[in-house]
Amino acid sequence: MTTSFWQEQLDRCPAMRPWLRRAARHAVAGAALPATLTLGAVPQDKAVRQALDALFGGCREENGRLKVRLDEPMRRPELWQPLVALLDLTPPPKNAEPPDALFSQTLRRLKVLHPDDSAFIDTLRRSDQLRRYFKTAPAASDDLVALFDALVSLRTTPAGITLSELGAKCFNDSKALRNGTRRMQLEHLLRMQADGADDDATSLFSAYGIIENPYTTHVVVFAPFAYRTHEGEWLDWPHRLWLRGEAAILSWKTVRALTAVRFEEPCRTLVTSENAAPFHRLVETRRAALYTEGYPNAAVKTLLRHFAQTGLDCIHWGDTDLDGYRIAEQVARNIPMRMYAPPAAEDHLRGHLLRLSPEQRQRTEQFLRTNPAFPYFAELRQTLTHGWLEQEQTIDLFP
Repeated sequence: MTTSFWQEQLDRCPAMRPWLRRAARHAVAGAALPATLTLGAVPQDKAVRQALDALFGGCREENGRLKVRLDEPMRRPELWQPLVALLDLTPPPKNAEPPDALFSQTLRRLKVLHPDDSAFIDTLRRSDQLRRYFKTAPAASDDLVALFDALVSLRTTPAGITLSELGAKCFNDSKALRNGTRRMQLEHLLRMQADGADDDATSLFSAYGIIENPYTTHVVVFAPFAYRTHEGEWLDWPHRLWLRGEAAILSWKTVRALTAVRFEEPCRTLVTSENAAPFHRLVETRRAALYTEGYPNAAVKTLLRHFAQTGLDCIHWGDTDLDGYRIAEQVARNIPMRMYAPPAAEDHLRGHLLRLSPEQRQRTEQFLRTNPAFPYFAELRQTLTHGWLEQEQTIDLFP
């Protein structure tokens, strides 16, 4: 009954966690579990009852409580220790450092391990979330060191990495970052590194090249190209879809494995579109285009880099708020790019300008204060002054 075994049980039925917690508490002290184990109240959720029955080989009800019979091997506390750790039930060692002192000690350790990141490490000291983590998680110190290693490794992983690969690399456990408190802390550190960005997890992971699900991560593109597979075969189905006026959808697995692209028809410039409706218009008008679907994920970035190697450049078309310009900046990291953004001061556009909400204004001003070298600094100042344009508002203006 390894960590992977218990994690699989929790992944299969997260709702049975409270019943397993009651069982695991018996093993915390290292004593043998009782032959008859009371798990708690009879669950109302049939899925929970079925999962517990499958795990323990059947449960019985007695006075409104759910009980199981454990044979001798199942009573051994060491079998339950991985579950104890997964549920954060391991008690802190006696005479351990106070949480705040351990937190400070860990930050000093990080500065020794990553001296180039000392300024960022200093900002972690202000994190209430990390301080709470050190008060509740016995392994918080080692976790923070491993999570910081993960952050550093992401800077040198341009092709993207799955959560499972990142967990295996930094925690020696492919399930370590798929869910739970470690994943929450990873998201928190990524947001702090991005100057407090309040992106949802999907956008956040896309920005850092993290693949949450390799089977649902893809890129949608309309262009006359073929690509060479890892085995050396050239596949031209994206070009054949182009001839039919249809966009191609390439999975992360496909993009990750291709070794080269070539254009079957002359194509010098691609339009990258932040939103779906303008991308659809580009397909209708037979303009070579790629849909970033908001922040570009690893599949989008990887394909753009392959396109750039053929000499292709791009025009990026998106919103003119903070997120829109941050998306444009990420596109520009992967392919030579120029931004299409109609001047907001033009008379015929003034009626379409959207006023920034107080939250948007505060976030934009904070971003500009902490990122004076941002390539679209001047454009964002214009957004603060005049307001911003949704990409859809310029759909009939795109040349």
